[in-house]
Amino acid sequence: MMRLTGIIKKAGNYYVALCLELNVSSQGESIEEAKRMLDAACGEYVSYMEENRLTNEIRSAPIEVLREFLMEDVEYVRPSYDWAYSENITFEVEAVA
Repeated sequence: MMRLTGIIKKAGNYYVALCLELNVSSQGESIEEAKRMLDAACGEYVSYMEENRLTNEIRSAPIEVLREFLMEDVEYVRPSYDWAYSENITFEVEAVA
């Protein structure tokens, strides 16, 4: 079992989830659904990578992907344009391969 980090943000009518260690994402209509979908996506990804002996190819989310994830759809900016606020939820994902 792998302990991974997931973050969730609200984007329109959906919640989008991103696993930092695997650069895998998913979405759902609720926070709980987004968590479940990310958990399943991470499990499938890890299983695929292990079955195909590609585990050395697994890469974490690049800073550019993280920045885009956190900054896209940000509705509230303060106190300047250099600082942005987005409500994100961080949780652990358990991928079993």
